[in-house]
Amino acid sequence: MIRFSILILALAVLTACSYMSPKIQPPAEGDLSLKQVADNINLYHGKTVRWGGKIIAVENSEQQSEILVVQFPLNRVGRPDESSDSEGRFFIRSANFLDPEVYKTDSFITVLGQVVDQKNITVDQKQLTLPVIQQSKEQRWPANNPVSGLPYNPKHDWPFVGYGYYGTGSYSP
Repeated sequence: MIRFSILILALAVLTACSYMSPKIQPPAEGDLSLKQVADNINLYHGKTVRWGGKIIAVENSEQQSEILVVQFPLNRVGRPDESSDSEGRFFIRSANFLDPEVYKTDSFITVLGQVVDQKNITVDQKQLTLPVIQQSKEQRWPANNPVSGLPYNPKHDWPFVGYGYYGTGSYSP
């Protein structure tokens, strides 16, 4: 009975350490990189991707809403890692109204969706063709803690506050 209890406890700890929101679980065919898709958008039309990054702008029209995102690689829990190099930009499209006060500029988002289109934009004087992802699921992330100056750490920050080293929830390596 003691062995069984230890086994259950060990499984619970391992499961808690590798938590990823079910909303953004990786697609069945694996993760396609933004660079792969951006090189030939038409080839990947209809493929499911899971990307994340920092929101640059939100545009709403009568028919749809679009979010322009600068991409960053995802960490083990699916949160964009701003300390890594970006592969570029992409758009998230939604049939729903996306309130700019909720989807704030400089906040982070991870989206699961299908490549449905491409869109041309000009950044400074450079013309870019960016993939457009039709949003099926998304995860918005809390902002970095400006008080501590440390980046968000899913092991020790919200929603796990109080479970860090010494019960403070503030340790970020």
